[in-house]
Amino acid sequence: MSVSVEIDALNVHLGGAPILRDVTLTVPAGSFVTLLGPSGSGKTTTLNVLAGFTAPTSGSVLLGGRPLTGVPPEKRDIGVVFQNYALFPHRTVAQNVEFPLLARRMPKEQRRERVARALELVRLPEVGGRRVQSLSGGQQQRIALARALVYEPALLLLDEPLAALDKQLREAMQYELGRIQRETGTTTVAVTHDQTEALSMSDLVAIMNGGRIEQIGTPEEVYHRPATPFVAQFLGEANLLPVSGGRVEALSLPVDGASDGSTVIRPEDLALTSDPDAAGAVPATVDGVVFQGPRSRVTVTVAGCAEPLVVTVPAGTDVPGAGDEVGVRYCGGGARTLMEPPPPTEPPEPSKSASEAISAAPGAAL
Repeated sequence: MSVSVEIDALNVHLGGAPILRDVTLTVPAGSFVTLLGPSGSGKTTTLNVLAGFTAPTSGSVLLGGRPLTGVPPEKRDIGVVFQNYALFPHRTVAQNVEFPLLARRMPKEQRRERVARALELVRLPEVGGRRVQSLSGGQQQRIALARALVYEPALLLLDEPLAALDKQLREAMQYELGRIQRETGTTTVAVTHDQTEALSMSDLVAIMNGGRIEQIGTPEEVYHRPATPFVAQFLGEANLLPVSGGRVEALSLPVDGASDGSTVIRPEDLALTSDPDAAGAVPATVDGVVFQGPRSRVTVTVAGCAEPLVVTVPAGTDVPGAGDEVGVRYCGGGARTLMEPPPPTEPPEPSKSASEAISAAPGAAL
């Protein structure tokens, strides 16, 4: 049965330093939520608090309405897929998947049935008798996932699950992870710094920065309607332009929201025309062009812009050359002024026990 996760006003100090600052997040039952942010943003610490590996300084975590404070990792009904998969090299694939069931003293016949179902779920029913060293990286990732799901946990945690895979395999596994999560309905929280990974797999994305959550929303919301300049720049490429009097003067563009601040213009929301004086366009000079396969990345200088603008030109479209005089036209939806993040507030001082991390046995499924 799917359950929700509620994180309320979570603060963590480790070694005397604030790591998490007032993190509040609701993960709906059966959803796939990704914590996305750069290194040091607090996403892995948040995952470790959920798993029971790190004790919070203050705040609370509820799993299906049940408080997790003081509950050891092995009693939380949580499955974890670690970044390095943590498979046992001396055991067969089936024995790796079976391990959590042995730890729970499940009868042999039930263990056999559960392992078979888990291997079917990850589409590797034929490899149960093989050693894990003989499997590819993608196969090992799926076996780690099968082991985490075999006992049907209430919550699945994924710690950078695709980081060790090459680009092509990583993209294929993004689809597989999404499929498996939908088929099982298991509430899932993942951690990644890969924007494409987060946007392609998640129902909701929580963007973290400096130990706090700056924005939570669907992939479409956080990309097309970023709440802060950090979110705008962290997710893909962004042209950040000043707003004054409700307008971006450099592009003669009216902006909704606050009359002063900044707005984000995505490269795909700009179009180039060969006529610098075309209606609705502003004159620009091409600085450089980079071919990227299905598109070209063109940088242009526009009077009134402190930095060159980035424009995406789809394949099959005429691409200007460096030094060409062109026109730039905005063709996106309604632009709006971005909100700045609130100033940081210091969380309460940690207690002696709050800064101690709980060590989990390597490879043990929770």
